[in-house]
Amino acid sequence: MAATLIKSSGTTLITTIVITAIGFITSVITARVLGPEGRGLLSGALLIATLAGNVALFGLANSYIYHKGTGRPFRYGLYFVVSLLFVAGFSMVLGLLGMQITKEDQLHDQVLLILLLTAVTATQGYFYALSQLHHGLRFFNLMRFMLVIGNLILILVLLLFYKPVDFKMIIITQTIVSAALTIAGIVWARNNRIWEGSDASKPPVAWKSMLGYGASHHGTVVIGLLLVNFDKVALLNIGTIIEYGFYALAFTTSRLIGALQEAVSTALYSRHAGRDVHELSENVRTAFRMTFVPMLGVAAIGALVSPWFIVFVYGESFASTVIPFAVLLFECVISGASWTLAQRFNAGGRPGLVFVRQFISVLPIFIALPFQPKENIHVYLSLLMLAGGILRLSVTLVIYPTVLKERVPDLLPTAADCKAVFNFLARRQVADGKA
Repeated sequence: MAATLIKSSGTTLITTIVITAIGFITSVITARVLGPEGRGLLSGALLIATLAGNVALFGLANSYIYHKGTGRPFRYGLYFVVSLLFVAGFSMVLGLLGMQITKEDQLHDQVLLILLLTAVTATQGYFYALSQLHHGLRFFNLMRFMLVIGNLILILVLLLFYKPVDFKMIIITQTIVSAALTIAGIVWARNNRIWEGSDASKPPVAWKSMLGYGASHHGTVVIGLLLVNFDKVALLNIGTIIEYGFYALAFTTSRLIGALQEAVSTALYSRHAGRDVHELSENVRTAFRMTFVPMLGVAAIGALVSPWFIVFVYGESFASTVIPFAVLLFECVISGASWTLAQRFNAGGRPGLVFVRQFISVLPIFIALPFQPKENIHVYLSLLMLAGGILRLSVTLVIYPTVLKERVPDLLPTAADCKAVFNFLARRQVADGKA
């Protein structure tokens, strides 16, 4: 079971490591070029566009994947066109509302550009989700790679021809890249005729079922987005743009550690959505015990070296990011473990369970938010995020015996798990040597 899981997620993991490295290089360049204030403005614009774009997805692509996985007939072509147009239009409405969370004049001066970025971010995200329709995840991984490499190349072009480079220029380059990926997604869908291949002998899917699954999945996503971003939204609203720049950089850099869990979770959903629940459950358990405790160890090492790492990479001007970065490393691993377990519910056709655990875990966080002190708010926000991650994982573990009537997943990897990892790495080295 472990060997099967590693094989299915291996390519996605390698791709994730590569794009994480490229994204990190891009982050370093933008931080050093823009400084804390400019980095804060860029992060603020990207926060609004990303939040609005992801909320607008409405679970439509995930419903497509799940029901297509069952093989049941449906008007998938019409659904594809209508849902893509809806995502683009609705995201701009949400983006306009999202602009109200900040009073920063420099962001409001670029409202049209930010709304355009929001629309292409949403459609690009739609194809990110939809491309998980294919188990190999080739186009999914290609899109992710092209996003980070495209952003890096265009930033380097800016640095070559323009002095100085401001946050508006970088927003334009990221808009161009996302628009290109959306076009690539449309071509991919047409060439693969993703709306074909249903089993006519099975009962057709009703529109109510398609939209119902999407809405249920969407509720989970929205609360998840709030949990992951409430700290940044709050800080963008009540703090200065420089404080926001510090914290946003700490959060973004801490996500580097989540590459493994992200790849495994993606592979689980793509491979098992709408299919055998028993195999799904076993693979989720394997993924959880193989990644959780080992990644906590990596987070501990990262936290220990963070005072040196942050200053060395970003410079003395970003020293205030050290403590939140260290705390958010642990939050990233714990939240990643929780999301790995959540694939048992998502891919098993019960996304409502994920919504329940998200809802339970978010309540105490929002209750505590108004009582955050004004000084060192970036530190307290990171601690609040960590508390939310711990609560979310705890609720997820409780759901297993109480709702699913399954035993709680083991925490530690087995000897067989370790052997499977070793064999996979050995085969990769042999393959690389022959290449």
